[in-house]
This record gives sequence, structure tokens and C-alpha cells, in this order.
Amino acid sequence: MALENGNYENDINLTVHVSRGVLKLIGVWPTRTRRSVAKNISLILLRILCHFLLSFIFIPSLLHVILKEKDPRRKLKSVGPLCYCLMAILKYTVLLCREEKLKDCMTLLEDDWRQVVIEKDRLTMLENARIGRSIAILCVGFVFISGFSYRIIVPISRGTIITAQNITIRPLAHAGYFVFFDHQETPNYEIIYTIQIMAGFVTYSVTSGACSLAALYILHACGQLKILIRRMEELVKFSNAKSSEIDEKIAMLVKHHMRVNSFLMGIENAMQHTCLVEVVGCTLVLCLLGYYIIMEWQDSNALAMLTYTVLLVTFIFNIFIYCFIGELLTDQALKVATASCTLEWFHLPNRTARCLILIMAISNRPVKMTAGKLIDLSLNSFGAVVRTSVAYLNMLRATSI
Repeated sequence: MALENGNYENDINLTVHVSRGVLKLIGVWPTRTRRSVAKNISLILLRILCHFLLSFIFIPSLLHVILKEKDPRRKLKSVGPLCYCLMAILKYTVLLCREEKLKDCMTLLEDDWRQVVIEKDRLTMLENARIGRSIAILCVGFVFISGFSYRIIVPISRGTIITAQNITIRPLAHAGYFVFFDHQETPNYEIIYTIQIMAGFVTYSVTSGACSLAALYILHACGQLKILIRRMEELVKFSNAKSSEIDEKIAMLVKHHMRVNSFLMGIENAMQHTCLVEVVGCTLVLCLLGYYIIMEWQDSNALAMLTYTVLLVTFIFNIFIYCFIGELLTDQALKVATASCTLEWFHLPNRTARCLILIMAISNRPVKMTAGKLIDLSLNSFGAVVRTSVAYLNMLRATSI
């Protein structure tokens, strides 16, 4: 019987509890645990409810922009929340469609924790798990604080508007056109306001959950790559051991290398479309948020300007996290490639040394984290997103202000 890590349940909980807590609320936490019929039905109903809440914001807001709003500045001001809602719908749909791939990645992660028996390897994994957990906490905190401040503070900051026809208009966080009823009447307004708050909860759970899940997987992969480097170095230290012992160690090394590469390919297949939505969406939303801050500055609305600034920082932080963890993975993969090529292989028996050629070849073609296989996630990509957003903002200012 294979040895197991006696603390693996606690270790797994430490690793996943932040992401699991957020994603379970919207029914997309990847787990292989078999569910009862009642739990399956409740999960389906939860997912339908989440889609309904997101659609309840998106469809009326889209109708408002297309059919109702005539003023170009106010129409443009409605586009940003509409884009953010569309991003949440796309990411939520992608997470559901990639459920099986996400489950496969989670299964490999749990198996890694269960099978680690060397204390030095376990400490390496724990170190990376704590980094991933800290990133997840920051991401969830930023998104929820900024999001709810927007949904609550912005409508309050606008205040009640009385038109020339003596009609009182109470603003919503997401302006919408509700064809079949007047959303300003009581209790319609209060019901819509409450539903928008609930929809915001789903939106922020999708945004922060996807980001924290990507961080969880990538940091775990980085820990496995560190262990791989250590095993490469230890292989040379045992060059004077028996041939059977060296063969056993190189077999373990190859098996571990293939397992890490399989895990990385699984992450790439499961998360690439979510990352693509995040990169493209953030590029547009950052541009619009910069424009909104300028508009509120001109209107001397300090509270709304502060809220948009917090949102801007949150979006920058989110896209930075995706690019940062992509950079971490690339750097760690390069370290593996360097370690494989600088091993003192000449101390090993000739037959064993020849086995390292394939390891070197695979190490020099590392798997990268990409956005839809179009953009490598790295700090250079983060700079490109910010520069593109600023360029779009300058174009928007030149044509609108």
C-alpha cells in the first residue's frame, strides 16, 4: 500500500477553503464527491437562479442602452456596468462548461497532497498554498468591497432626481428598461434594487472565485515544479548508489514530471477561456472607468469619483493577479529547464544519463498560462493591457469630451 500524508485533509482545507467557500455559493466548485439526487437538484436550481440574477441585470440594461437612453454621455456611462455583467455571464458559463476539466485538476491536486510523504516536499507545497490563499483572500476582499460600494453608494450619491414634469426618479446601480412595468413605482423599485444587490453577489463571486481558483491551481503547480527541481538535484547526489536505486529514482522523477505537465495542461485547457474574457473585458472596463472618473471630476461628485477609483484599482488588481501568477509559472518552468540542462549528468552511469535527454527536451518546452491561446499571461501582458486601456481612454476623451 502506498504511503499517505497523515495531514492531507488539513492541508487540502488550508489550500482550497477560500476558493471553495466562494465558488460553492454559486454552484461551480469542482469536486469529485458523489452527490445525492436531492443535492443534484438543489445544485441545478442554484445555477438556474444565478443565471436568472445575472440576466435580470444584463437584459434590462441592454434594452436601456439601445432603446431608452438618448444622451450619449449617460449611454456611455451605462456601458461599463453592462460589460462587467457580460463578463460575469461569460465566465460563469465557461466555468460550468469546463466543470469536468476543473474536477480533473482538483483530483490531481488532492492526490498530490495525499501522496506527499517527504516533509521537505510538504513544506514546499504548504508555502505555495499559503501564497495562493493570501492572493485569494485579497481578491475576494477587493472585489466584494468595491462592488458593493458601487451598488450602494453610487445610487445614493446621485440622489433623487425630479424632472421638469415633476416626476421623481430614483436611480439604480444598473439603469434598466423594464418593458412590462414601471420600475420607479413602489414596491417595484425596492424589489429591483434588492434583486440587483443579490445579482451583484453572484457577479462578485464569479469574478473573485475564478481568479482565486486560477491562483490556487497555478501556485500548486509552482510548488510541484520546485519539488521536481529538488528531485533532479538529488538524482546526481545518488550517483554512487546501486543501479537499481538510481533507476527507481529516475522513474519517480519521470513520473512526477509527466504528472506536473499533465496538471499544467489541464489548467490551461480549463482556464484559458476564463482568462481571455478577463483580459479583453478588463481592457475595455479600465478605459471606461477612467472616463467615468473624469466625468465625475467635472461634475464635482467626490463620492462617486472615489467609488469609481476603488473599482479601477480592483480591476487593475484582478488583471495583475492573472498576469502575476502566469509570470510565476513561467519563471518556475524556466528554472526547471535550467536545472535540467545544468545537472552534473556526467557523474551518472551512461545509461542513466541518456535517460535525462527526454527530461531536458520536455523541460525546455514548458506549458504556459495563456488567455485563449492568444496572449501569454505575464507582466509584459499586464503592461500591454494598461497601455491599451489608456490609449482607448485618450481616444474616448478626444471624441466625447
